[in-house]
Amino acid sequence: MKISKLFAITLQSKTILIFFSVAEVYNLLLGLYLKDFLVLSPMLLTFYLLSALPALFLLIDVRSKSMRAVIFVSVGLILLMNIAYTLNCRRVIAFPTVISLMFEVLYFGAFVKSSRKDSFVTKICVLAVTALILVALISAYNFVCKPEALYLSNGGATLWDTQTEELADEICADCDTNAEKVQAFYGWIVSNFEYDYDYYPFIQYFDVQKTLRTKQGLCFDFAHLFAAFCRSQNIPCHAVDGISRKNNADRHTWNRVYYDGVWWNVDITNDITSTANGKKLYGFHGLEGAFVPDEDFFITKIY
Repeated sequence: MKISKLFAITLQSKTILIFFSVAEVYNLLLGLYLKDFLVLSPMLLTFYLLSALPALFLLIDVRSKSMRAVIFVSVGLILLMNIAYTLNCRRVIAFPTVISLMFEVLYFGAFVKSSRKDSFVTKICVLAVTALILVALISAYNFVCKPEALYLSNGGATLWDTQTEELADEICADCDTNAEKVQAFYGWIVSNFEYDYDYYPFIQYFDVQKTLRTKQGLCFDFAHLFAAFCRSQNIPCHAVDGISRKNNADRHTWNRVYYDGVWWNVDITNDITSTANGKKLYGFHGLEGAFVPDEDFFITKIY
């Protein structure tokens, strides 16, 4: 009887070790892949922590149904927050996070069947990890649903890494004012990129590395690249989504950037295609404010 019990404990320990090791290796690889973004984006770092923190539950000898319920609720809240992040910010980090959360769900759902009481220390450990997750969830909620200085944020629909920031520094190296920097970013993108007429994404989100590598993209890509350049230099810049007043099927994304005390309308995509076709450029048009209506589009989102 003692031998069989010892064997069961040993097997359980090995199972815990395997699940924890796989989860941590996965999160480590994810962190290494995102490291150039994580150092610049508190928002993305928060969501990365929400992916990694639940693995700590695997180190706790949880047996009771109540503590397992706490773990499942925590995992469920993380999943819901990642869905909100995906829908609101067009970020796909929810998908690798779901993979990470599956380690905890699988272990506590399939390998922990006991219903005996947990020790006081076990309960304290579970609640401590849960508290850390709740703090991260509150931060994530504020980033997604109650953002401050949205026109400068890094981690939502506009996301850039250290290499992009270094490129922005290089492009505006000879510029002294924000106006000169904005004009430099505008000119560089218009001169070096072309519209990708063959690209029809199922889920449209901004991938700064892909856009810079291919030198191609759609209006969404160009607008967020311009916003990333401007924001990396602390220049307020919004991306704007809209639907054409003439054709409801025509959707577009452009920018509104602030310098010299004025908000300016900038349509990078229009000027990329106009340059290629030898047409007149849209350029910069002064606005009375960041949220005024547009003459050609019904604005659906300013972010």
